[in-house]
Order: sequence, then structure tokens, then C-alpha cells
Amino acid sequence: MFNRSWLPIFLLGYLISVNSLCRAAAPMLGGGAKAGEITATSAIVLVRLTATPGQDANGLIAGKTGQARLRYGLDEDSVDRTTDWATARAEEDHAIQFQLVDLKPGQRHYYFVDMRENEAGDVATSKVHSFVTAPDPKTRAPVYFHLTTCQDTRGESTYVPMTQQRPDFCVSDGDTVYYDGEGLARNVPQAWQAYQKMFGLPAMQQYYQHVGGYFMKDDHDYRFNDSDPYMEGKWVNPKNADPGARFTKTKGNQRLDVAWLSHAEGIQVFKQVFPMGEKTYRTVRWGKGLQVWMLEHRDFRSPNEMPDGPEKSMWGPQQKAWLMETLLESDADYRVIIAPNPIVGPDRIMKGDNHANLNGFWHEAQQFLDWIKDKQMSNVILMCGDRHWQYHSIDERNDRHIHEFSCGPTSDEHVQEVPPLYEGVERPYSASRGGFLGVRYRPDDRSLSFQFHSMAGEPLYNKVFAP
Repeated sequence: MFNRSWLPIFLLGYLISVNSLCRAAAPMLGGGAKAGEITATSAIVLVRLTATPGQDANGLIAGKTGQARLRYGLDEDSVDRTTDWATARAEEDHAIQFQLVDLKPGQRHYYFVDMRENEAGDVATSKVHSFVTAPDPKTRAPVYFHLTTCQDTRGESTYVPMTQQRPDFCVSDGDTVYYDGEGLARNVPQAWQAYQKMFGLPAMQQYYQHVGGYFMKDDHDYRFNDSDPYMEGKWVNPKNADPGARFTKTKGNQRLDVAWLSHAEGIQVFKQVFPMGEKTYRTVRWGKGLQVWMLEHRDFRSPNEMPDGPEKSMWGPQQKAWLMETLLESDADYRVIIAPNPIVGPDRIMKGDNHANLNGFWHEAQQFLDWIKDKQMSNVILMCGDRHWQYHSIDERNDRHIHEFSCGPTSDEHVQEVPPLYEGVERPYSASRGGFLGVRYRPDDRSLSFQFHSMAGEPLYNKVFAP
């Protein structure tokens, strides 16, 4: 028989249990936060709510559903603006993007992330984060930024000297992770995890805590090596296949492994893990001195195997028209084009998926380089990622005099041998080194310098342009 004397105690315990559930531990910010797509008056901040304060033994950071908001302003001690609460959902990798507008040009903006499980839950607050907005387009102001590419976790230490340099922003120029390399990622959840392993690293979190970023993708953080939108999968020798391979077609001694992200999934994941606007090609002004273009090389390209010629394009007609139109409109002292892949090169002779390859997208590149010369744009400078060596090349073919800088991989363990030169291309500097590239605009003499650094931050080579 039920003992009624226990009823009050039972009800009290039940109420305590229900209350505890309603006020469960607030979500955390185990992977930090990132500010991106920064202009003079706007930015996007991405936060991902987590169940743990950091990475586990496998480098993963479990997500957690909940709600978050930003409190932000120009004074760290009295932030005066607040966003609405937004919900983090599992189907979106527990990530939320906050669109910030009406910001002050050329100012550091501070923000805190408030987190709770639900409206009744306790609120936890992150440590302070910040980013710098671009100067007014009419103002010549100092600008310093970094360029990186080809990352694996062995390059984490490179971000220590990068953090010490306190740049205004970073352009992450593709291959930020390798779906078909370290931390194999064949589907959407595994792709999310690849970014947890990379950007959850302590040095990476510390860097982006106070540095805004512009994030670009290439083949390895889109699908797999040299991938295009039309490939069903990756041709491999079954003897050397990765775990999880699923084979369909046969070609000689190779099989088609189709167990990879689709074209649509590659685009989807990238926009979920980074602060990203609608378009992945864009341009941004950093004052009167500098305008930067960031290009998309995977979403719109023709099939890699298509014979080269006037119809074959890596950019697609819309992006190409936009690029030329906005270049002509710019009145910046320097116009810097950042591409995920080389345009001048040189590249390895065996390759065939970029603008610097004779059997790749060569025709489009040569046509564009001629167009720059014909328009007498002497202040256009090219930068690229993708290649696993640092270089400064000058395209002297057809009397062009166009410079290109490749930042190389973040890690010495990820370098490749420097290839031979093309006829008509000079190369004042090249090295099989890991590290990063720093770019500085000085308003006093209107100069723009390109400084290569080692993993430890040691200066390696510097090129200065001046009026």
C-alpha cells in the first residue's frame, strides 16, 4: 500500500527535478567565435554552441542546442548594443550567424556572447571578442592583413606569431581543412568535425578571438582533390582506398569512389561553419588605399576535363563580368585580387585544374591578364593559395609586368618542391617553406609591402610597391 506520508517528499523531489531540467547548464563556446565579411559599417559573427568547453581527445567539440545573443559596442567595459536571441539547431551544426550593421568605420568593436539552453535557463557569458572595421573608403589609413592556405593541424604553432602581429584581418585562402586527408570527411557530419579539429585548436581560437576573417574555399574544403561540380566521385586504386569508400564504375585498374560530399553539400557546409554572406565571391574596400577581391574557384567552373578554349571557365560568366566591372570602378591606390588557385604560377606540369596549367584553364587566365594590361591597370596585384610553396612571380609575357604572390602552406611538413619556371615568368623569390604572408599598406608614402614569414614568424622575403 502506498504510504501517504511520503507524498509531500515525493512531490518536492519531483518539483526539484523538473526545475533542474528547466535550468540545465547553459551551452558553451567551446570552439570560440569568428567575425567575418567585415566592411566599414557591417560584419557577420558566427558562434557555435557546444556541450564542452573545448576539444576532446579526438579534437571534437560536441554541439548543443540552445540560444545565444551578442552584446557589442566600441567600449569593452560598456557594450551598449544587443541582438535578439537566436536558436542553435543540430541540423545547422548548432551554429548561429549574427548580422551586425550601422558600425563605425575604422574602429575596434567588442562583443560578448550570452548563451542559454532556453528562456528559463541560466545565462552564461563568453570572454570578450573583438574585430576591426574597415576604414572609410575615402580615408587613407594603415592596413595590415595575413594570407594563409593549405592547413593541417601541424601548423597550429604558426598562429602564435601571427597573433602577436595583431593584423586587422586574415584572408583564409582555401584548403583550410582536408576532407580527403587528415581527419577523413566523407559526409556532412564528418565535414563539420573537420572544422572542429582545426579551428578548435587553442592557438587558432586565440587568433580569431580578436582578428576578423574572410574565408575562401578550394577543392579540399569543398569535396576532394581537384574536384569540380560535375564529378560523381574520385578515381582511386582500390588497394589504396580510404576507409568508407563506395565503388561504382571501373576504369582500368581504378574504381570510382562515390562516397564523398556532393557539390551542393560542399557549398552548404562551408557556409555553415564560417561567417559568410550569400555570395562566396566578393570585394571589400579597406580605405582609399586598398581594395581586395576574393574569388570563387569551385562553384561555377566548367568540367576540368573539358578541352581548354574560350568557353572553358573557372569563374563562370557572372563572376567574370562582376570582376572586370568592379575592377574598372575602383579608385583605390592598390587593387589586390586573391584567388584560391594560381593565375600566373608557375605550377607543376602534371596539374590540370587551375589557371596556371596549360591543360587546365589557361585560355581564361591569359585573356584576363591581357585585359589587365590593355586597361593599363598598373596597380593590380595577384595573390593565391593552393600551392605548397611560397613564391613571388612576375608575368613578363606580352610585356604585362603583373605580380603574383603565393603564401604557401602554414606547416613545414606540408610543403612540396618548387616547380621549374615558365618561359616569360620571372620569380624573384620561391621557397619550400611553411608559414604565412603579411601585407601592409602605409598611408604616409602610399606603399604596399608583401612580407613572407616562416612558421616561427621569421621574416623571409619582402617586396615593396610604391607610387
